[in-house]
Amino acid sequence: MNLFETKYGRFSENGNEYIIKTPHTPRPWVNVISNGRYGLTISQAGGGFSWLDHSEYNRLNRWHQDLVQDNWGKYLYFKDLDSGEIWSPTWLPARTELDKYQCAHGFGYTRFTAEYKGIHSILTIFVPTDQSLEIWDIKVENRSGKKRRIELITYLEWCLGSSADHHREFHKTFIETKFDKERNSALATKRLWDINVPGRGYWNKPYPYIGFLTCNKPFSNFEFDKDTFIGQFGNLQKPAVVEKGGMRQQQGSFYDAIAGTSVLLSVDPGEEIRVDYLLGLAINTEEIDRFRADLFSSQAIDEALDTVHNFWLDTFGKTEVKTPDDSLNLLTNKWLRYQAISGRLWARTAYYQQSGAYGFRDQLQDSQIFLQIDPQLTAKHIRLHAEHQFKDGHVLHWWHPITDDGLNSNFSDDFLWLPFITLNYLEETADYEFLNESIKYYDQDEPAPLMEHCTRAIEYALGRMSERGIPLIGSGDWNDGLSATGIDMKGESFWIIHFLNFILVRFADLQRNFGNIKIAEKYDVKAKQLRKKLLEVAWDGEWFIRATKDNGEIIGSSKNKEGKIFLNAQTWSVIADSAPPEFQRKSMDSVAKHLMKNNGPLLLCPSYSEADEFIGYLSRYAAGARENGGVYTHAATWAIWAFAKIGQNNLAFQVFKGVNPILNGLKPDRYKGEPYVTPGNIDGPDSPYYGRGGWTWYTGSAAWLQKCTMDWIIGVRASQDGLVVDPHVPLTWKTYSVKRLFRGTEYNIQFKNVSGKALSVKKILVKGREIKGNVIPISKQKTCLVEVTL
Repeated sequence: MNLFETKYGRFSENGNEYIIKTPHTPRPWVNVISNGRYGLTISQAGGGFSWLDHSEYNRLNRWHQDLVQDNWGKYLYFKDLDSGEIWSPTWLPARTELDKYQCAHGFGYTRFTAEYKGIHSILTIFVPTDQSLEIWDIKVENRSGKKRRIELITYLEWCLGSSADHHREFHKTFIETKFDKERNSALATKRLWDINVPGRGYWNKPYPYIGFLTCNKPFSNFEFDKDTFIGQFGNLQKPAVVEKGGMRQQQGSFYDAIAGTSVLLSVDPGEEIRVDYLLGLAINTEEIDRFRADLFSSQAIDEALDTVHNFWLDTFGKTEVKTPDDSLNLLTNKWLRYQAISGRLWARTAYYQQSGAYGFRDQLQDSQIFLQIDPQLTAKHIRLHAEHQFKDGHVLHWWHPITDDGLNSNFSDDFLWLPFITLNYLEETADYEFLNESIKYYDQDEPAPLMEHCTRAIEYALGRMSERGIPLIGSGDWNDGLSATGIDMKGESFWIIHFLNFILVRFADLQRNFGNIKIAEKYDVKAKQLRKKLLEVAWDGEWFIRATKDNGEIIGSSKNKEGKIFLNAQTWSVIADSAPPEFQRKSMDSVAKHLMKNNGPLLLCPSYSEADEFIGYLSRYAAGARENGGVYTHAATWAIWAFAKIGQNNLAFQVFKGVNPILNGLKPDRYKGEPYVTPGNIDGPDSPYYGRGGWTWYTGSAAWLQKCTMDWIIGVRASQDGLVVDPHVPLTWKTYSVKRLFRGTEYNIQFKNVSGKALSVKKILVKGREIKGNVIPISKQKTCLVEVTL
């Protein structure tokens, strides 16, 4: 396998780790580790933060965004008690140049291997699958040939609640620290939880958790005051307590609360000592006791880590591909899924953005990652999102777990993702009983069937039309950056025509199957009217117009000075079949001509060089950055779907290669982002940093890139009647294979491209028998062998 090695790192032989060779990467290269409740981010240098349930409302340690210095984290120092030398196994915060260094980001864990003057260490940090804590497992080996006395010193600043603690002089007054000798634990509590939780007045409830740091070796000393630990005007590179000693065992309510602890080790030549820390948030001290009892043995920790390994490998193994393209295999089988599940769905945070909230449209789209693994997990998200819909059909734009409050906004697309994802779930499962499941509304406890939730969303969309019958854009459609385009409820979205047509046509069929003929006919008529309007007022001659502003001006037209053409208005004309084929092809020809660049298609072109108050913040980005003339990877993935659907296979694969972080990462000093996860955006040609990736991890592009690659390049996708075989692979691929879990059966599909054409399906054999057409019938067996000749 190609390991895609650069001067900074490479993939492991099995593709399960990205191994970083130096802490000096172009940007922090991080891992986002979560079990769905507890989580942490950690960079290749040891920076990062932890949380429980919500990364912003229930933060364990202080961390503030700085992608230049990356100087906030939970740290560990090694100190040689004879020489006085200080280093860190993660490089930060001591910054001592190590004799050996390696950081391996894996699925659910990160491992640091370091050596300094004969002291070899392996630090593995991971989150167990079912407990609200993280484990630091440290193996210290003496390779120096002489006895060594080593002190291990921890440092982190307690946050305990909202991450917005910039006013530290205020927040620190509510935190109380305590050294619990019986439990060998540093504990911290807070008398205030500064979020919107019910109570008598505002900010008048105690924080309900105990922060704890405990160790399997006895703490020899501790210091819980930041001032004493660092020293006045000191720094974390050489804190006073680490450099000079002098922990004063200060604890209580009158300090800037930290967890500074000391463990003393005496290591003989050739000896290895294992030290384990547990760090997390507990409901009470009894829970801490259970954690200690469950995990304070080497065997228990090894088993917990094995469980993490096995969970992820089992998750990835349900559906996988083997193709001649190693980067596609790595991304599609493993890394995109890990990013979408651990980063977007479970953690909902990363280094570029810390959210913690559920975005209605965001995590609902992300949940499609489960369709090929365990569709019931997609159903779980559909239920969750339906519970945040109002009875009139509109929804919260986002909401916070814990408080369950959110933004009651006026976006024009959020609510439509509920029927869209439900349709995709039904294609995957044929679980039509799900539509009868009762789910409450956000503003009403009385439940209603999921079908009603979906139809209310559609009816709400049909009621938001301009005088000429075009959907109103409101606060924005899919693109939040069009934030001022329709705030007066006059601006229109032509993209919503495409999107709504997609849903109406399919929901009309669904309603027909349920015997709801009048509703089906209504949806058919509405869809036809929208398609007619699209050609009447939104066709610009070579492509589709994007929108109109509240002042009546159009966006995304050849008549505009800037922002002449937008990507989504073209790709979705194909995806939704909202325009005749000749219009689809012409609009995608315009995408190829005007928007396709080195890193895939730009979101719009030309970039806005002047801000437009009738567009919104999209036009206020620098030209070439993010949505303003950059590649917005979420939208770019839909171009794979569109190009493949009209048979432009080379362009579909060109988009895949353009946004591919592994390939972009082969030029790391230009690209800068992690080469193992997708970025939210890549700078466009108007940027002086053309090709630079940013906003990594926290992006909806991961789930969509995985889905579009599987469905439209590999060409195996779900339908009501079975698996559709419709590949759009490079002509050079002679063979490839797919293992696809579908409705309880594992389909093993072998593709052969003997002729070297690979333009269409010539023959399909199912268990040795040729079938008609390109849909693999639904099997009732556990496994099904399929042979496809192209």
